[in-house]
Amino acid sequence: MKGRGPWIRAGVVLLLAGVLAGCAAGYSRTMGKSLGRVQSRDWEGALASLDKPSGDTNMLLYRLEKGLVLHYAGDYTGSNGQFEKAEKLIDRHYTRSISREVAALLTNDAIRAYSGEEFERVLIHYYRALNYHYLGDHQGALVECRKANLRLSDFAEAAEYELSYANDAFMQYLTGLLYEAGGEVNDAYISYRDAVKGYAAYEDAFGMRPPPPLAADLRRATAELGFEPEWTELQERWGLDPEASGAPPLGPGTVTVFAETGFVGRKGQNEINVPITKGGKLKEVWTISDRAVRQYHYGWEGKVEYWLRVALPVYEPVPSQVSGVRLRAGGAEARGWLVEDLDAIAWRTLRDKEDVILRRTVARAAAKWLAKEAAEEESEVLGALINLFGAGTEAADTRSWLALPRTIWMARIRMPPGTQEVALEFINAQGGVVDRHEFTGVQAGGGHPVFLSWRSFR
Repeated sequence: MKGRGPWIRAGVVLLLAGVLAGCAAGYSRTMGKSLGRVQSRDWEGALASLDKPSGDTNMLLYRLEKGLVLHYAGDYTGSNGQFEKAEKLIDRHYTRSISREVAALLTNDAIRAYSGEEFERVLIHYYRALNYHYLGDHQGALVECRKANLRLSDFAEAAEYELSYANDAFMQYLTGLLYEAGGEVNDAYISYRDAVKGYAAYEDAFGMRPPPPLAADLRRATAELGFEPEWTELQERWGLDPEASGAPPLGPGTVTVFAETGFVGRKGQNEINVPITKGGKLKEVWTISDRAVRQYHYGWEGKVEYWLRVALPVYEPVPSQVSGVRLRAGGAEARGWLVEDLDAIAWRTLRDKEDVILRRTVARAAAKWLAKEAAEEESEVLGALINLFGAGTEAADTRSWLALPRTIWMARIRMPPGTQEVALEFINAQGGVVDRHEFTGVQAGGGHPVFLSWRSFR
């Protein structure tokens, strides 16, 4: 009996870790229950269906989902409150809990406190900027825009992987628009310039073309500031055509709409078998995991002594009917341009992290196998129980911010005199209108441009 004492204690730890892992996975499913109500714009029902977790494991998801629903419901102060709490949670999660890390090594990554993907963290600032704008706090909106890429830079520096998403071009563009709307042309020029560079990186990483209105906005800022040499250099370097979009210049009488569409893709699970070849000592779990990453990409040679079954997250896109947007006001019409492809960013982000996730997952599977082998020396029954536990707790971390849109489009129109209605149309690939929203009571005749936003779930 004396020799079994440590294994009995280990069994209790494994059982508790398994319970925690089950709770984490279950809460992720609970978060998804509100999506149907979000899609039908039943904001009150969507909020009621969100169960506040008791611990930190999925608290960030709760704050993110609730903050977004409150934003759509028009409770901008309440939305900012939830997003502020979300930011604090993200900062807190940088200090890792050792007990949770051990539990994750024993069970799966879903036991860790969810800290959000980088693009999810940045979107907090997009929605907070909109909230402050609708609350009439122009400076508050600008603070959020500036924070977005500063924090993204910090995230990239602290990461254990190299991300393609290292600069959010859309947030730079939005920052420039808000600066120019406030008469701060020099700051607008800097943001537009950084947005141009950011979209060039987007084209390489995500296959997304820069939105043509950006060239016209940058040209307008350089002309007002007298930065002709700067404009010439930027135009030649990036092939900018300020006449390509046909969008009216930002200014009094213009309405700019940010149109969100669909749902961003979700994470599913894919199970694979990883070979442990002859000569690979199972006790060296991190050596095995490093070798497994190479074998996953390039294959293997030699006799396979063990097959480790592991679960990895995979990206599952959510189809959308929308292929474009259009604005109508009076007799005027303006097409929209894609400014943020969250679907492409989310897919590439997960791909960038694939090797890190695989390495950690294989190390965990190898550690479970080692525990089974050692337990069988004490008792076949104990070894069998640990083997069953290892198989039953192996699952990919498929958590994500479920209610985010798939894409964000931007359209700008000059309001004809006397009109106060702007129609936003969502267009499919065949040119048909699949969704429509009418903004009423739009006051575009003041001294500043107007910014609006709307979400279609098509």
